[in-house]
Amino acid sequence: MRASDGARRPRGADSGEPRRSQAWRDLVDRVLVELNALDPYGLEPGTEGGAPWDEYELEAVPMVGRLVRSGAISAAEVDAIWTRWFGETLSGRTDPARFEAFLARLDDLSPA
Repeated sequence: MRASDGARRPRGADSGEPRRSQAWRDLVDRVLVELNALDPYGLEPGTEGGAPWDEYELEAVPMVGRLVRSGAISAAEVDAIWTRWFGETLSGRTDPARFEAFLARLDDLSPA
C-alpha cells in the first residue's frame, strides 16, 4: 500500500510486511532519496501534486538487499531490478552520466 499524500509512512504498519531493523528502514529511505532525485519518469515523488514519497520503494528494497549482502550494487543488478517492475532498464531511461553518479551514490550508502 502506497501513501497517497506524499508523506513517509511507517513500513512496519503494513500487514504482511516483515519487520526490519531501524537501520534497514533508514537505508531504504536513503536509497529512496537517491531514486527520487533521479526520478526517471518525472513523477516528482513527495511533492504536492506528485507521486507519493515512497513511489520507488518496491525498487529500493531489493537494491538495499544487494547493498547489505554485497556492499555494492552493479549497473546490471540495478537494471535487472528496474526491468522487473518497469519492463525497461534504468540505465536506458537515464542520462549515462547521471546513472553512473547514481550508482556511485548507492555504493556510498553501503553499510559494509
